[in-house]
Parts: sequence; C-alpha cells; structure tokens
Amino acid sequence: MSSRSAVSPVPTTEPRRLRRAGRRTSVLRVALAVALLVTLAGTFLVARGEGVRRAPLVPSGKTGILVLDLSASTSESAFAQTIQKLADADERVGLIAFSDAAYELLPIGTPGRELLPLLRYFSTENGNQPPAQHPWVDFRAGTRVSEGIRVARETLAREGVDNGSLILVSDFEILPDEIQRVAEQVALVRGDGIEVRLVPLQPTPERRARVDAILGGAAVLREKSENAPVRAPEARSLASAAPWAFVGIAGLLVLLLALNERLLPRLEVRQ
Repeated sequence: MSSRSAVSPVPTTEPRRLRRAGRRTSVLRVALAVALLVTLAGTFLVARGEGVRRAPLVPSGKTGILVLDLSASTSESAFAQTIQKLADADERVGLIAFSDAAYELLPIGTPGRELLPLLRYFSTENGNQPPAQHPWVDFRAGTRVSEGIRVARETLAREGVDNGSLILVSDFEILPDEIQRVAEQVALVRGDGIEVRLVPLQPTPERRARVDAILGGAAVLREKSENAPVRAPEARSLASAAPWAFVGIAGLLVLLLALNERLLPRLEVRQ
C-alpha cells in the first residue's frame, strides 16, 4: 500500500491519462528553476556593478586625462570639486598642469585616490583657504589653454591611447591670439578621436560664449552657476535616476517567482 502511495499519491482509476500532464509539469518545473537560478545570478552580478561609477566624469571605456588651468586668474574651488569627484569614483586619470607652459604632473592611469593629496592646496566649496601653500606660486602666470591641450594630446599619443577623454578645467581668460591656437589644438585632439569635456571656472556669459565658439559640442561638466556641482552630463539624464538594469532584472525575478507559484502550486485534494 505504501509503495502504491509513493507512485500515485492522488487516488485515480485512470493514472495513464495524467502521465502527459505529469511530464509537462516536470518540464515546466525544471525550466522555471533554471530561469530563476540564471536570473538570481544576473541580479547579483548587476548589483555588484552598480555604484558611484554610474555617471563617471571619464566615460566608461575611455582613458582620462585631467588638464588643470593653474594660471593666476583661476578660482580654485572647482579644482577641489573635480578632484574629489574623480577620487570618490577612483577613476584612473593622468594630470596635466598649465599656465603659460604645461607639464605632466601625474601619468595616465593614476588611480583617482592618488589625487587626494592635491586637495590641501585648493580652497573648498565654502571658500575656506587651503591648509597649505601650493608649489605653483612662481608657475602661475598667463593662460595658455592651447599648451595644456597640446601636452595632453602628446601624452595620450605617447601612450598609444586612441580612446582618450580630456577633462579641461579652465576659466578661458585668454587673449585674442590664443583663441586661434586653442581652436587648432581642439581640432587636432578631436581628429585623434579624443573627447573634450569642460569644467568652466567663473562661467560668465561672455566666457561661456567664448567657450561655446571654440569647443562647440563639448560636454560641460558644470552648470552655468559658479556654485553648481561638477558632474557628468549622464548624471542629469533619466538613465542615471535609478539603477534601471538592476530594477529590471529584479522585477523579472519577482515575475518568475509569481509564475512559479501560479503554475506549480501544491495540488489540494478535498475529501
């Protein structure tokens, strides 16, 4: 009696008619189990990939290089914002400093956290004075944006980078003859496939118009207000409002669980 109960727990006089349904139920159960395991693994992987790099200053897949305008006319608060943003995401970048001349301060591929020691030289967002005097006192003079872009381009070329992204932090307080030189360097950079992104300092309407004329189409990482935060343009889009990939795959997991409960419930036999 116990053996028959193990084979056919539901009393019936026609067990053969239930075999097809039994096989279909078994296949469906296995298929749903596999789908649930795959979706659960996908949810875990997507969750690990979410975080502060959802909208990085350096686009994913690009090699970044930060070009800082250390001329005498610049305001330093945006320096701290930009450096802190790169450090928080630990983005790998090189660093070029320029005034009348330009030089490579850190090599390409430097982890963002290595930029943090520079914060002690720059004032913060609330206007506090930096705790240490920076070593560029004698270096600071005029603004040769073209020199900063040129050295950044040569640095990327020397390292064999063909997917670079240049983050330029400058007030664009330049003389008329410099405008043409900057335009020429920007054309060369874009010809090499290097993207230009800009963090404008003291973005007055006159300077913004000058920047738009020279860097038309460049991504601007700061709104028109001087107190606006430094952030990637992707951070302002709907795509970055939530981790949509995680939400989607988590929703699929819930749907499969509900489908499993709906199609494969325990069969209740009433007396």
